[in-house]
Amino acid sequence: MKEDLLPSRLREVLAGIDSDPEAAVRVVLSGPSGHGKTTALSAVAEHYRAAGVTVLCRDRLDSPGASSAILIDDADTLSAAEQDVLVGLAAGARRLVLTHTPGAPGSLAAALITPATRHIRLPSWSAEDVSRFAGRGLAPEKAVAIQKAAAGIPRLVARCLRAPSADEVIDELRGELDQLGESGLTYLTVAGIGGGRDIELLATGLGETRDDVPAVVDRVRGSGLLAADDTVPPVVARAVRAHVGVDRVLTVLVRILEVLLAAGEPVLPVARELRRLGAGGAIVRAGLEAAAAEVVLDDPAAAADFYAAAARGGSSRTRLAPAWARAAVLSGQLDTALRLGDELLGSAESEARHRGALVAGTVMARRGYLARGAELLRWSGEPGALLLADLAGIALGDVAAFDRPASGAPVPAYGHVAGRLLDGIRESVTGRAGTALATLLAATDAAEVTGTGHLLPDSPAALTATVALHAAEFDLAQGVLVRAAAGGRHTLLLGWTAMLRGDLGAAGAHCRTVAEQDGPLSPRDELFLRALELGLARRVDTPDAARVHWVGAYEAMMRQPVDLFSLLPLGELLIAAARAGEGFRVEARREQAISLLDRHGRPALWSAWLTWSVFHAAVVGGDLPAARKALDELAGISGAGRFVPALAAAGAQWLAILDGVIDVDLVLAGAGLLHRAGLSWDAARLTGQAAIRATDRTAMTTLLRAGKRFSSTSGVTADRTVPAAEPPTLTPRESDIGRLVIDGHTYREIGEILHISGKTVEHHMARIRAKLGVNDRRTIAALLSGMLVSGEDG
Repeated sequence: MKEDLLPSRLREVLAGIDSDPEAAVRVVLSGPSGHGKTTALSAVAEHYRAAGVTVLCRDRLDSPGASSAILIDDADTLSAAEQDVLVGLAAGARRLVLTHTPGAPGSLAAALITPATRHIRLPSWSAEDVSRFAGRGLAPEKAVAIQKAAAGIPRLVARCLRAPSADEVIDELRGELDQLGESGLTYLTVAGIGGGRDIELLATGLGETRDDVPAVVDRVRGSGLLAADDTVPPVVARAVRAHVGVDRVLTVLVRILEVLLAAGEPVLPVARELRRLGAGGAIVRAGLEAAAAEVVLDDPAAAADFYAAAARGGSSRTRLAPAWARAAVLSGQLDTALRLGDELLGSAESEARHRGALVAGTVMARRGYLARGAELLRWSGEPGALLLADLAGIALGDVAAFDRPASGAPVPAYGHVAGRLLDGIRESVTGRAGTALATLLAATDAAEVTGTGHLLPDSPAALTATVALHAAEFDLAQGVLVRAAAGGRHTLLLGWTAMLRGDLGAAGAHCRTVAEQDGPLSPRDELFLRALELGLARRVDTPDAARVHWVGAYEAMMRQPVDLFSLLPLGELLIAAARAGEGFRVEARREQAISLLDRHGRPALWSAWLTWSVFHAAVVGGDLPAARKALDELAGISGAGRFVPALAAAGAQWLAILDGVIDVDLVLAGAGLLHRAGLSWDAARLTGQAAIRATDRTAMTTLLRAGKRFSSTSGVTADRTVPAAEPPTLTPRESDIGRLVIDGHTYREIGEILHISGKTVEHHMARIRAKLGVNDRRTIAALLSGMLVSGEDG
């Protein structure tokens, strides 16, 4: 063994021997079998011999010398007579090094320990150790694979490196497995599923008493086939299965499973292995169902797999469907849950059909199809489901859902949460945002405590965050989402939170996280994702990207019916459609949304964002009458705190800017209101657009400085639409090129006019873009016009 693989403390001992061979040394090297104790002791012997020191081993204890070094391997295996001799010699020995296996019978090592004795443990190897041992030519990924397969046990690592294939290693281990006997093989079978420290489990598998187990464990430990924590290395577990055969493994596992089920003990490790082996039978099915119930909250995807395996094995799908659907919903497998609900709906049993309606209605609502979901939930007749149906009804504009009396029947835990959600959404429509949010937060906490969020049409955290976003309560929305369990829906809403408040870098990161996830999204989440991509493209002023994202966002919009909870993405689509000249494509959806809000009396909380989006769509599309109408509607909204007044004041300045009237004080006042409402990007955008159109250099500078301040406080990391804080100084050549850009000349034409190459023009334009801090040619031309024309006028 290479000495750089030895523990650092042992290398220090070896260095000490080299520098002063006569120095006192008293060391106990400990480690499980197979961890290189004999090899380490040999390294000590070599260093002593190289220094001229006589080395006494267990076969030479009868000829001690005062200057000898006593090195004893496996001291715990000495005979009684040898132990007596060693204890006598050790009393006066200056140099004594022993190896010791933890847990081995006997106490000789303990009897030889003095205060000066150093204990050095030989650990398992890391992947880096495997690479050093193998030398050059071993790929890093191969080293990692071998380290995992052998659990870092040096003896097994050496075998894996030496053998040409894993099958060869397994064949080499067969002889050692035979020496363990049936009890040893059974122990490895049980320990291989994670039961190595469970005495009761081991006794059951071995068919022995608890008192018989330690002897079997000691024998297997001594074989060097176990890791330090008594777990079974994967290569050994595979060798055991290949050696004893699947039937024998199944016999042991089923016997253990039966005992665990009878005792009401956890069965997960055994059930997992039986599922992997494809076992069947009534006991196995019961174990699979019990394992699913164990992990449904911690690993719902695994629970769904267990239920599916039980169903394949013969368990009743109708009986499993409610719990199976719950696991499927928790793990995001909505298609599976919907199929299970449909199967229940087709059952001959009335109770099963009502359960199916509850499952299918919940899933349909989660996918965004609130109308069909509400219909099924109401048909189920379950009191809690009726509350959820009313919740969906309000989101769809059903005014009757406000007055529908409660059933008066007892409701389960999720029904209490549903009732609070319903009260919160009702309050968001008819009352104050603060009261609505407080009620929804209470529902979120109740759902977390009761673990009933999966039974609702949307997670309480998502509904609370949606209302908070419409109220521009961005900190509250983020806090709720961060505390909630991770998931695609919550991550999407975190992205929307970041985008609306102007932190485009964070918004983009959340967007990519969801986009890179495996599996399809629900139609509603697909809409939120595509509209988020579209909104980010608009805010970073990348028209090409916006056009690309428009196609996917438009398709997602057409798949998702309009409801209160999808107004945010609809707003982004209205603006994008106007920029793309496709406004006619979203006109019907816009009218549906406005009609929905009208049925509710145009509630301030739900109307503000959509009206703001309609306003901007009209501005982008050049429809100033429509923009003024939307602005009048904003001004007429009351009871929305400082948010709506900020939108109305800023909108008035947008129209004034478009009319060529730039009042710096009023622009800054409107932008300041947006900033205080949390809309820092919008504030920076407003001042930037005013600066672009300002003809007075002082006004331009003031507005640019303000835009820079708003931008820096919003967390914007990707926005290039807000110009630099000061109009920069251009060189004479840059000024010449700038004037020609203002006149609309292409780079080739500018080169011909100035008698320079087109590449040189591009080089100068790159410097101009860097100085101005913008990339969009239209914005560059507007800024240059303000700088160069106003400078000439002055």
